[in-house]
Amino acid sequence: MRAVARNRLMNNLYLTTFVLTFASVAIGTVLPCPAHSVDSDTHLNEQKQQQLQQAKREEDKEKQT
Repeated sequence: MRAVARNRLMNNLYLTTFVLTFASVAIGTVLPCPAHSVDSDTHLNEQKQQQLQQAKREEDKEKQT
């Protein structure tokens, strides 16, 4: 393999690695995290919302009295 061809191959390899590295980081910032959309956590979120609503109702009742 000639020195010029070897140099071109190495430059292409480094450039490809550089581009893929930045692309993988950029994709992580563009796409949402799948861990935040797990269906198994849905009932926990609903329970928290119900507790917050109940606490708000109790506060409103205390304000009225």
